[in-house]
Amino acid sequence: MLSKERHGLILKELALKDSLTVTEFAARFGISGMTVRRDLATLENEGLLNRVHGGAVPVGPQPGGGRGGRSGRTSRAALATIGMVVPSASYYFPGIIRGAEAAAQDLGVRLVLGVSKYSAPEEGLQIRRLLASGIDGLLVTPSRESLAGTPTLDLLAAAQVPIVVVERSIEDVLDPGALESVRSDHVRGAEIAVNHLLALGHQRIALFARDSSPTATPLAEGYRIALHKAGIGHDPSLVRAIMSAPNDPEVLRAQLETILDWLAGTDVTALIIHNDEDALMFADSCLARKLNVPGDLAIVAYDDEIASLGSVPLSAVAPPKFDVGNQALRMCLDRIGSRRGVPTALQRVSLAPSLVVRESSAS
Repeated sequence: MLSKERHGLILKELALKDSLTVTEFAARFGISGMTVRRDLATLENEGLLNRVHGGAVPVGPQPGGGRGGRSGRTSRAALATIGMVVPSASYYFPGIIRGAEAAAQDLGVRLVLGVSKYSAPEEGLQIRRLLASGIDGLLVTPSRESLAGTPTLDLLAAAQVPIVVVERSIEDVLDPGALESVRSDHVRGAEIAVNHLLALGHQRIALFARDSSPTATPLAEGYRIALHKAGIGHDPSLVRAIMSAPNDPEVLRAQLETILDWLAGTDVTALIIHNDEDALMFADSCLARKLNVPGDLAIVAYDDEIASLGSVPLSAVAPPKFDVGNQALRMCLDRIGSRRGVPTALQRVSLAPSLVVRESSAS
């Protein structure tokens, strides 16, 4: 997480809670206490907060004497408090968090964040912590692709507050009850990528995705649908899983080199790769072998987090991350309001990704 992002989260925490504890903040966002203390020192030097033992408080008088601070604003009660649990605060999900934050600020809602680190036990802990704190509603992105048959589903089903499932489908849940959802339509995202490459004249298109990614299944489905609509037979050998190798880029690089060796014996001319990090590393391996991108091999990344920053800027499908977070919070607040007034129909919303064309698939 960049320092600018950390500083923004620190100031947001202080604006909402009037205090910050180093150990709690560091644990929640998966960063070291030393990093948080350095950030607090920097922000104090800029006049944006006051450090105290173990943490920080906003500048100016605290509640009871009015919160003066640099802006001169006074404290006011939030309309509601909504919890949010995401698998990560460092890749993909910052955009969703920012969207939810923007909606919360616009609507006068307090947003409280928890990070599960793709751990089911931690996910349950964060959900229970937030529910016990008295939140009015909850946004949750399960660490697994499916909620069906999981302890998380049991927790959510028993919750007495509105729940919006974010960036995951609940279609395979036998009885979703009162659960609502907002997600990117990754099936459509894969179709967009395939159609772009077909329009450029590519017929043999491969799809590579991380085996551990919840997005891999809908991407494979969209890939098959797009080829079928174009009258092109589906070749299962062109869909390859990239095995996850946590904290070992050399293992990942070796996998990508093996895939490149395999590609040399095929007639594939275009690739869709999920995620951006793998796509950038793959493009670099192509260049090291004197392969021209896009002349010899066109590449479309999926996520558009860092795809523009490669030696060859990569075309990418961009899920509407900000809009997903923004709409999820608004949906949750609407449901809180409907419990206090006239009930409204449950919603399950999917939002279409967009394509950003760059050099890696330029015509």
